[in-house]
Amino acid sequence: MHTRYDLPLIGATLFLLSWGTVMIYSTGGVYADLQYDDGQYFLYRHLMHILAGLVVLGIALYVNYHKWQQFSIWLMLVMLILLILVLIPEVGHEVKGGRRWLRIGSLSLQPAELLKIVLIIYVASYLERKQELLAFFFRGLTPNFIVTGIYLFLVLLQPDFGTVILLATTVLLMLYVGGGSPIQIATSLLGVGVIAGFLIASHTYRVRRMLSFLNPWDDPQNSGFQIIQSFIALGTGGWLGKGLGESLQKRLFLPDAHTDFIFAIIGEELGFLWICVLIILFSVFIWRGYWIAWNAQDTFGKHLAFGATTILSLQIVINLFVVIGLLPTKGLPLPFISYGGTSLVVTMFLTGLLLNISGRIDPTDEKPANGFSSRTNVPSNE
Repeated sequence: MHTRYDLPLIGATLFLLSWGTVMIYSTGGVYADLQYDDGQYFLYRHLMHILAGLVVLGIALYVNYHKWQQFSIWLMLVMLILLILVLIPEVGHEVKGGRRWLRIGSLSLQPAELLKIVLIIYVASYLERKQELLAFFFRGLTPNFIVTGIYLFLVLLQPDFGTVILLATTVLLMLYVGGGSPIQIATSLLGVGVIAGFLIASHTYRVRRMLSFLNPWDDPQNSGFQIIQSFIALGTGGWLGKGLGESLQKRLFLPDAHTDFIFAIIGEELGFLWICVLIILFSVFIWRGYWIAWNAQDTFGKHLAFGATTILSLQIVINLFVVIGLLPTKGLPLPFISYGGTSLVVTMFLTGLLLNISGRIDPTDEKPANGFSSRTNVPSNE
């Protein structure tokens, strides 16, 4: 076993964690002082989340990642129970119209976040076990679609539309690189788009979000308010920003300034040049994640690393696109940067998996054993 963990990935992770801590200190003070009478409330809790994240990263790093494959079915069963429990009014905790949290004492747990880990492990295991059937829609792809669909339906009931889109896209991309027929995957992706359109049209608040995305100034005091305030934050930051801690938009003008829209405050306080630095750090993380996936020494490791990198990459892109107005509001935090305990712990666990896989790559042979070439080993249709 080789234990040369990926240093660029470690470096990017540490820089992003540090950046997130500084920005939560800067962005959360006003709201924390108003809500909890303690301006450092979010900072203290974030430091606790980092500690918990480092613990789970250590677990993901220490435990051979093949162990997770052995328990993938049991993990899925536990997730099924948690996703059902969160929907029960007496058990699930509701915030802003969404029943997404389980309260355990003073701690809050978001099962949909944990599903990111478990579903990636399950799909990676499925791809490794059913590799020869992946080009066949009914025998290869359909069983996975059914299982995934059940879990995504439970998440949709919370409702958490953004996480459903994130998970569905990740699973489809994993199936594609695992050897699924491009036509069948593209058709499935189109089907997801049609279903998403129907779900948007069937709920008034989602229609309002879509309309405010197309033209937020049509309703500047309601559905368009948040994105307009985000534009103001980004636009007033200029090249070098107003200075750390000097944001005006975080003073209760921009909702979720320390969570989903923290990127806008980074732009306001630090400016465009530092935004570019942040994007470079994210790019390094993504590059190393896919490098690890390509060079992993076994099929399960390849798909596990690909899934972990893809879901974090998509979440980063979606969050940034929402903040700059290229996508409707989705409610997805920015990995490593946004405040949120379960999200940070999940991100750290996925990072630990990537480092675990990287530690088993033979440094003398950076060529993958078979890459993601399983599609060439099976027929293209039944």
